[in-house]
Amino acid sequence: MTAAASRARFAWLRTRGLRLIFFFAYVMLMLTIVEQGRIIQAQQTLIRQLYQDSVELTKARLNQR
Repeated sequence: MTAAASRARFAWLRTRGLRLIFFFAYVMLMLTIVEQGRIIQAQQTLIRQLYQDSVELTKARLNQR
């Protein structure tokens, strides 16, 4: 590889490399936010189901008395 080609590759990396890193970081951040939203939604559903189970259990206990 010639010195000129090596310098040209380094110049390309220097000018665009930082942009690529920021773009990749932004994409990863967006994926993390989407996944957190899905997890929060799943937790809300689970809490609602547990609450309904608790209500049914309380009704069953009161009916036994």
